[in-house]
Amino acid sequence: MPGLRLAILDVDGTLKEAESPYQYLHVHLGVAHLAAENRALALAGQIGYAEWLRRDVLLWAGQPVSRLRRLLDQNPYVPGAPELLRALKQAGVTVALVSAGFTLNTDPIMEEFDLDYSLANELTVMDGVLNGDALNRVPEGGKALFARALMARLGIPSELTLAAGDTRGDLELFECAGLCIAVNPRYPALREQADAVFEPDLTGAVDWLKAHGYLL
Repeated sequence: MPGLRLAILDVDGTLKEAESPYQYLHVHLGVAHLAAENRALALAGQIGYAEWLRRDVLLWAGQPVSRLRRLLDQNPYVPGAPELLRALKQAGVTVALVSAGFTLNTDPIMEEFDLDYSLANELTVMDGVLNGDALNRVPEGGKALFARALMARLGIPSELTLAAGDTRGDLELFECAGLCIAVNPRYPALREQADAVFEPDLTGAVDWLKAHGYLL
């Protein structure tokens, strides 16, 4: 088969070890006990995703952006993720990140590996300090909308597109792509729909893609 032309990748739990950048910062900023109430309300269906995002980000109001950047820098890559990103770029594959996290977390990855496109929520800042608000760029269903729009814009069909993710929220990405990779999947349906499952990390992913003709 022809090689891949586009890869659309989730970030948290897929490329970076922390499964949620929100929970990661809540713990390191000492507000996890307050965030737990927001999570419980969301999981019970009492608040929607947009309100959950608003309440979570409000807990960080007044924090310097520089502090958050330092904390996020300490969240390591999933083993094998840097090698995968480099191999995709070297093969001429267009690489896009899509995350329900935020740009403060995705932008450094974009810069480090010279990636092509990204979509994530955006924390709003005034004078270098978080003001407790955010722009919800990735609402429910937003990953698939981004993927389909990008594929249409680039003229790349699903059979030449790779999707990778780790949670239930990445199922919508899998529906857009011809090749699907699950990384430590925590949802049975994601595992079932994946063409390949990598556990406990992405070690071996590049070799697998090359062996199956996806990376030329």
